[in-house]
Order: sequence, then C-alpha cells, then structure tokens
Amino acid sequence: MTNKLLTYAAATLMALGTTAQAQQGVTDDTVKIGVQTDLSGPLATWGAPATNGVRLRFDQANEAGGVHGRKIELFVEDTKYEVPMAARATNKLVQRDGIFAMLMGAGTSQTLASMKILDSKGIPNLFPLTGAASMTEPFNRLHFSQFASYRDGVIAGLRHFAEGGAKKICVQSVANEFGEEINAGVAIAVEQNDLEVVYKGSHKVTETDFAGVATAIKNTDCEVLAMGSAIKDSITLYATLRQLGWDKPMLGSMVPYTPIVAAAGDGKLTEGMYVTTSVLATNLEGSEVDLESFDEDLQAFAKAYEEVYGEPATLQAQMGYVAADLTVLALENAGRDLTVDSLIAGIEQITDYNDIFGGPTLSFGPDKHAGGDGFVMVQSQGGDWVVVETDLPY
Repeated sequence: MTNKLLTYAAATLMALGTTAQAQQGVTDDTVKIGVQTDLSGPLATWGAPATNGVRLRFDQANEAGGVHGRKIELFVEDTKYEVPMAARATNKLVQRDGIFAMLMGAGTSQTLASMKILDSKGIPNLFPLTGAASMTEPFNRLHFSQFASYRDGVIAGLRHFAEGGAKKICVQSVANEFGEEINAGVAIAVEQNDLEVVYKGSHKVTETDFAGVATAIKNTDCEVLAMGSAIKDSITLYATLRQLGWDKPMLGSMVPYTPIVAAAGDGKLTEGMYVTTSVLATNLEGSEVDLESFDEDLQAFAKAYEEVYGEPATLQAQMGYVAADLTVLALENAGRDLTVDSLIAGIEQITDYNDIFGGPTLSFGPDKHAGGDGFVMVQSQGGDWVVVETDLPY
C-alpha cells in the first residue's frame, strides 16, 4: 500500500511539474501576444496606427486558420507614453493576461522599463517601435528589433556626405537618450571618415525658438548638419536655418520620417531635408494616390487597412504590419511545438526578408537580432519623401 501511494505521489508531482513548466501564453489553439503602446499621449500618432497595422496582419492570419492551428490573441495596453504606465501595462499583460511575447512596444525609455519585467519572466520583446540601439545592445537572446539603429543611420548618412567631399560637421540634438544616441553615431562617423565637428548643440524636445542655434550654425564653416531631433523641432530647426539663407545639407534620423514633416508648410518648410531610414514607407494618402499603380500585395493591404480603419495606412501602420508579418513568419518557423526557444530559433531563421513596401532587406541570426541590413536615404521634395539613395551600408 505504501509503495502504491509513493508511486501515485511521484506521478502527481511529475504531472504538476509538467503543468508548471507549460509555456505561458500558449494553448493548443491560441497564442497570446501583448502590446504596450501610446494610444492617447504625445506619441499616439505612432502607437495607434502601428497597433492597427499589427491587428490587421494578425486578423488576416487568423482568418486563414491561424499559425499551426493557433489563433493569435492580441492584448493592447495604453501607456500614454509614460514610463511608469509602461511598467504597469507590462505587469498587467504578463501577470493577468499571461502573454507569450511582447510586440511593438512604443518608445525607448518605455520599452527599456518594460524589458526589465519581461526579462525576469523569460518573455521575448519583439520589434519595438523605436530604432534605439539599446533595444538589442547589449545582446540578449530575448530582444529583437526590425530596425537598424538611429546611431547606425547617422553613421551611414554622414559616410554618404563624406564620400561626396564633406569634411566639417555640425550636430544639434535633443537632450535625451535619443539625442545621445545620435551624438554617439556622429562620433563614430567622425572617426571613421576623418571628419571634424565644428559645432555641437542640444535643446529640449519642447524647444520652439531656434534663432540663436541657427545663427551659431550659420556662423561656422559647417558643411553638413546632423539633426538629432524629432518632429516639431526638426521642422522648426530646418525652416529657421533655411530662412537665414543657410543652404547646406541637413540630415535627420528615422524619427522625422513622417508625412507631417515632409508636408510642413505645404512642403516648403522642409524642402530638401534628408533622412536615413532602415524602413521605407509607401505614400497611401491623398486623392492623387493611384492604388492601381502598386503591386497586388500592396493594393490589398492599402484597401484592407482603409476599409477597416477608415483612413489611409501611414508609415507607422506599415511598420506595425511588417512587425506582425515577421511575427507570423517566426511562429510558422517555430513549428507546432511552440516555446520561447523555438520562437527565437524561428526569428533567427529569417534572412533576406523583403516587405511589401519596398524597404531594405531584413535578416536575423544567432548573433544578429537587429534586422536592418542597410539604410535608405530619402529627401523631402514637393511635400513628399523621395528615395535618393538605396542600400547605404553602415
């Protein structure tokens, strides 16, 4: 009798152990994906459409039967672009909703706070809505980005101008982590290309008066300005310098790569601005856009997005769609036996990925968790972004 009881107890403990080790967020017919993003704060113009793009792609996958028989359940929490809210949202998604992975977290500081919680639970953080190098550096097997970093974009862009003969550089950056990363990229580009920094300035993200900065830059012999600025400050800084008659190239990062910046002042305020980006958008806005000129996949996306959300798909919506498509592909690669390990292996199998929007290829591997293989340089022309260089190395 005692032996029978011991055998039963051992079997019960083994069963409990198996249950305890069951993969969080994965059942026979579902997998749970979380999103912590800004839906109502200052970055809502990024977070909301990006989340819509994610949802559209997951809905398409679910309508097709899911991935290996599993439907993707999406759980979204609004952070209002506040770090404490991002931590709170992540805790809720992890502890109450029991997500398998986090996707498209919005904001650098917000995502860093989120990753601390995710890392402690062994939950992957996939393709956040930021190009910060800190998303994949230092290396962590749980962290993946679809972008090459802001830092590397500056390196690629300044190399381009150095090869054209530029030697003296100015840099004006916002006084936060993003600006620090731009400055780091400038420092690397200076060393690699034998450049000289003749002016370096910083400003608050809320800065609206750049008259003094513009005058100081104009009074140097600077040949290229690297801008570590966001949306409104990029427009104001650029326009102020042009109003003073300064006609040298000005280079921004992926952050000001939005239709709002290109179209500012009917396109006149930012005419000629350069941006290096590891993602390329297709302009789907405006009555002049001819959807029939696009290939079938892009037409289908544009029509489906506008039908569901009642507006054209912005750059951010396209980013979200690509992030979700990469996730679906990774889940397919992972196979039916879905675990964190198999998901990581599934992402690392993705190479030479081409999105439907014509952006640079994305590749991952055991030692490469930032997907971007290169950069595209675009320029604001006539109120729109126009590609001027492709496949810029970094």
